[in-house]
Amino acid sequence: MSRAWLIVSMIVACSGCLSTAPQRHFDCPEEVLGDWQIPAGWMAKELTPTDARVEVLTANLSREACEARWESLRTQWRDGDRYWLYRRPAEDTINAVGAQRGVVLVRGCTQLGFVTTRIETEERQPQRR
Repeated sequence: MSRAWLIVSMIVACSGCLSTAPQRHFDCPEEVLGDWQIPAGWMAKELTPTDARVEVLTANLSREACEARWESLRTQWRDGDRYWLYRRPAEDTINAVGAQRGVVLVRGCTQLGFVTTRIETEERQPQRR
């Protein structure tokens, strides 16, 4: 078997191994996704309601502020809604705050709200290799 064939075979075999872009998790028109306050590209993974609550409980920001935003999300939630963990990359910030992450509540193609749970300054972010 040629080396090129082996590489192509490995790519085809592993194509299902790669995670899909977060935007593909949302069957919504591009113009709707473009209006989202938290971009679809920042969505890291879907969370269960319990996991979303744990994310809020372990926040490194003001407990009162996080709890108030969480309560707003929690009371809006209905069957079929989805919580998502978002990560705002440090390079996308408009200030020196650093990378952010939090929880977003999505119903269909509408973001109902979000709560920022963590801000990681550059020195506290995991090193990329």
